[in-house]
Amino acid sequence: MERKVIERKVIERKIIERSEIEAMIPHRAPFLWIDRVEELEPGLRCVAVKFVDPADPIFAGHFPAGPILPGVLLIEAVAQTAGVMLGSTTPQVAGEGVALLAAVNRFKFLKPVRPGQELRIETKMLTELGKMACIGGTVWVDGEMVASGELSVVAG
Repeated sequence: MERKVIERKVIERKIIERSEIEAMIPHRAPFLWIDRVEELEPGLRCVAVKFVDPADPIFAGHFPAGPILPGVLLIEAVAQTAGVMLGSTTPQVAGEGVALLAAVNRFKFLKPVRPGQELRIETKMLTELGKMACIGGTVWVDGEMVASGELSVVAG
């Protein structure tokens, strides 16, 4: 079996801010779970950052005596980062071609995330078959992994 080496290049650019992120994915506040993108290899890898705002209304009910970020929002942050990774290769026109979440696979939550912490969300392409893709995702806080898993997405 012949092995091919694919050259991967990181795009050298400034940090990608909210307006550019919004050009790649359809999410908007208050459901945009990416503040900025710090690293991007289009279609292959992406690193995004999200500050967990203590004033977010979610913490009034989850949980009042000891607030933690719901795990489903960590999954959403990974899915949106994957959307940027995939959306960076194809311009989005009025929501067409947006990758949609198809499955959440083997996601684990290792430590709770508290208000005031900053998430570092990393995604990478694992496999791609036609319009389907499997994306690996990890979430870090202060250099410690707090969640990891895989998402399956399908092009819309």
